[in-house]
Amino acid sequence: MSTDVSQIDIRDGVRVEVHRSGDGPTVLLNGGLGQPAPVWEYTGVVSALTAAGFSTVAHSARGVAPSSAPPGPYRAADLADDAAALLDALELDDVIVVAYSMGCYVTQELIRRHPGRVRATALVAGLQPSPIGELVGRMEIGLLDTYGTIPSDVMTFEQLVTTLHPALLQDPASVRGWSEIFASSGQVWTDDTGLRGNLMASYEWITAGEPTPDRLAAIDVPTLALAFEHDLFFPPEGCRAAAEQIPGARFSVVDGVGHGGFFTGQTDVVARVVDFCREQV
Repeated sequence: MSTDVSQIDIRDGVRVEVHRSGDGPTVLLNGGLGQPAPVWEYTGVVSALTAAGFSTVAHSARGVAPSSAPPGPYRAADLADDAAALLDALELDDVIVVAYSMGCYVTQELIRRHPGRVRATALVAGLQPSPIGELVGRMEIGLLDTYGTIPSDVMTFEQLVTTLHPALLQDPASVRGWSEIFASSGQVWTDDTGLRGNLMASYEWITAGEPTPDRLAAIDVPTLALAFEHDLFFPPEGCRAAAEQIPGARFSVVDGVGHGGFFTGQTDVVARVVDFCREQV
């Protein structure tokens, strides 16, 4: 599988790195908070979709290296407008969107603000935020305000506790191994503006009470909502209740994994996503 990597100026002050693979109907991949485009390849989603006859488009959002970090504040709506501008730049329309975590916020805004651009969407581990997500966001922003940075050990601990499921957290070898992965993942942010901008976009979404029932009810495209059994940020029952507000949405739980279920467990989440995409063409 070959991947085309390019830097694209999508609108004034916003340049994003874009990864494109495969041929066929397009699937736009909207990643989570601070998720660079190449991470999608590690989930297995890109290879599975291209093998199924789709093309994929993933981008590093504004503020995520090596994309540009225009001045803040950022909102989920800004990130959605960036995604629409990227589709314009690539002359794409009527795409399927697969979204993960904060990418689900962006996708909902994309559907809302740019009707007709999205054919269907799979919202994975990101439909209904929990109070823990609000607490973590407030902690991170508070650390930035007080110290100008978020200590690396704090970030590693946060990622461990929220990403891994209980069995991995109780296994010393797994904790050590994942600690090394998180600590060596490098600088994902373009600069401090990008970090703060994305944190604030996420925090604003959560504290605004999104997604609201009326806005969920207005989602008018086929929707698959997946939750992960041990997800602290997006617990299954909250996601189930939110999915029930989306007309015709399908909801299911992926057992045995935490928020990082795309990366940490042998699950059928990729197969579920690919099967859903196949049904839309």
